[in-house]
Amino acid sequence: MVTRYYNGTIWHPHGFGSILYVDGDQVASERDYYEADEREEFDLNGGTLLPAFRDGHAHPLFAGRELLSAKISDCRTLEEIGESLKSYLTENPNLAWLDAGSYDRSLAGEKTRQFLDSYISEIPLVLHADDHHTIWVNSKALEVAGLLGTELPSLPTGSIDTDEQGLSTGILREFDAIELVTRHAPKPSAESDIQALLAADRALLASGIVSVQDAWVVQGMTEVYLSAEKELSLHYQLAFKLDPNSFPSDFEYYETLLPKLVGSKKLKAQAMKFFVDGVFGSATARVSTPYLTTAANGDLNWDRDSLVTAINRTHQLGLQTHIHAIGDAGVEFALTALEKADKGTQLPVIAHAELTNPVLLDRAKALGVSLCVQPFWAQYNGMLNSCIPHLGSDRTESLYAFRDMLDLGINLAFSSDWPVSNYAPIEGIAVAVNRRSSPEQKVHNSQQSISLIEAITAYTTAVQKMLGHRNVADFSVGTSFDAVLFDRDLKSEDLEGLMAAKVLAVFRNGYKLFPHH
Repeated sequence: MVTRYYNGTIWHPHGFGSILYVDGDQVASERDYYEADEREEFDLNGGTLLPAFRDGHAHPLFAGRELLSAKISDCRTLEEIGESLKSYLTENPNLAWLDAGSYDRSLAGEKTRQFLDSYISEIPLVLHADDHHTIWVNSKALEVAGLLGTELPSLPTGSIDTDEQGLSTGILREFDAIELVTRHAPKPSAESDIQALLAADRALLASGIVSVQDAWVVQGMTEVYLSAEKELSLHYQLAFKLDPNSFPSDFEYYETLLPKLVGSKKLKAQAMKFFVDGVFGSATARVSTPYLTTAANGDLNWDRDSLVTAINRTHQLGLQTHIHAIGDAGVEFALTALEKADKGTQLPVIAHAELTNPVLLDRAKALGVSLCVQPFWAQYNGMLNSCIPHLGSDRTESLYAFRDMLDLGINLAFSSDWPVSNYAPIEGIAVAVNRRSSPEQKVHNSQQSISLIEAITAYTTAVQKMLGHRNVADFSVGTSFDAVLFDRDLKSEDLEGLMAAKVLAVFRNGYKLFPHH
């Protein structure tokens, strides 16, 4: 059976068209259609048919846990957060620990443990900021972690905020500090984690996504994926997180997992994940010019020799190097390590690359680096506004140089970093094109906006190229029919129209995954 899709806007590798032919699981030609014994037609009713989206960097299991916990991401005041948490605990009175996310770190008011104590004091409470590099906890959580006194541990990276008396305020920044609290949390049950992953899987699919790279897989998480595999709709590429203090033993553990993924139809061991620096909101991303608030340059989590050693071992395993680097000095550090390391069979990836310059981008291009960025961040929302005190207005305005990256010919791959930001690709695309998410917002650096075609490419074929796919599903004849159908003509919509667009159907290999049959 060959199907003719018509009466809509249809993606083609170099623009938009109006007709597409599909034979079973593959894109076909017009000749195939007219020579077929059986033919049918599919009326798009003015909608848009695109290659299915791929998310190059997200955290589905973490996001699923948040989906099933207390809802605080829409709270617009600290008091709303407190009341929401209090209500959630009333509805779940048997909780021994409450972990929730994420709160808008730009919300006005002093974020202290005492404030949280006034709502929940009887059990440990841990709230994740929207950058997911900062937590805000109550006194009970600090007590369990042994952090209520003035003798606080020194940390290689990150910090524990303190008040005038030297006591923790309840804010802990970066993973060395965060882990002091979270290591005491009860481990999620296997069943609850499976349900969390499936909840994330359903949400991602409904937004038009058929494949995701989980860019933070640690001990115990691969087992969740394997247990849930039969029920998953999406395909997942796993990037295993390496700790600079334990990476030799990390490798040993991950190598025991690799054979378990061989032959899986939905799961693939893709990469090793390296956190080179932090984030701007905590003034921990590594920058060349000091932060205005701290007069420091942020953190580097790895030393160069260890990073090169770990990259070499990654490449020996046939896996891809995937590096978190946000500040310009962090990106420079990552590029230098890649230049010194042995070449792998897969080209490397730098995720985020928020603050760059032409010299850094030229080096990335020369190395064949894919830049995996988050388009939804390129707007003056709470998360970006909270960076201005640290970076200043000029540096903040210069972030997310997508236009420069594309003009140099760098493979620009989009992603959400969910739960850090919105997982819906169409909203990320809208921001990449308009550099804002609503008409009321100030436009962020309009010179770095990109076209609708470029933004769609970044969320589709560019992610496949980043992951080393040999056969890219781009609606060329003979490629897999992986597609998402929208309810309107996207190329004629303004910002509000793009933000309001709805997914009507999602296909992979010609099979309709959404809505479910």
